[in-house]
Amino acid sequence: MKTNTSPKPGFLRLLILALFINLLTQAIHETGHLLAYQAYGRNPTWGFIGLVQRWNTPPDHPEGWVQTSTPEGEIGWLRLDALPTEKSEIALIGAAGPLASLFFAFLGLYWAYKYKHSEGMFKYVALMLALSTSLVMGLYYLRSPFRVIGDEHDIATYFGLAKSWVEIPLGLAFITCFGLGFRWLSSWRERGVWFAACFLGSVSAGILLTVFDGWVREAVNQRIPLVQPFLGVSMPVLIVDALAVLGILGCFSTRKKRT
Repeated sequence: MKTNTSPKPGFLRLLILALFINLLTQAIHETGHLLAYQAYGRNPTWGFIGLVQRWNTPPDHPEGWVQTSTPEGEIGWLRLDALPTEKSEIALIGAAGPLASLFFAFLGLYWAYKYKHSEGMFKYVALMLALSTSLVMGLYYLRSPFRVIGDEHDIATYFGLAKSWVEIPLGLAFITCFGLGFRWLSSWRERGVWFAACFLGSVSAGILLTVFDGWVREAVNQRIPLVQPFLGVSMPVLIVDALAVLGILGCFSTRKKRT
């Protein structure tokens, strides 16, 4: 007689899963921003870690780029039809990314608890989604007070608040999600293995995405056809995201044992 079993994944499998999921969670965060830009008809071109942009050096072909500047006076160019003008639009665009990440972090947590007694890998994939998303975003909010501008600055400006009033609730929400996910694991040894996999997976994905994003920005600047956007997203980004989804689906496979 054959029965399906779902053994707990080992460290290597968890690390590979964390890498794929971190690629996907970055895409989820950026899609939130992208959809907000699209809702206002700004026609952006999106890369791996944000809107395609250039700083200090003008684009080779200025059509389709708009000039902007930081409070410190640094000049940059964004791949948009036009800059956001209303404070409400800027705030919504800024909030869309963190809220998309928060939604999927809690959705992963919900799925992990709902399917914790089921066969297969789905419960582990869901838990990794929750832990990886909340770990990356939690670490981001620990560093956020040292940033002058950013999504939280845009939200706070609209509501007339100090930036910390936005950073602290969001940071606590992600930390809470991470803590709840950790409680689902049965031992401190298992928690240590999952934490190491989450952390190393996020670092590896971050390095890859940063390198790829720099290449995409320069390729868009040079008008290379293969990097032109589809639905606002540069084609290499869509390809990598699709490969990440396939990699995650590959982790659903279970071994079969004879009994």
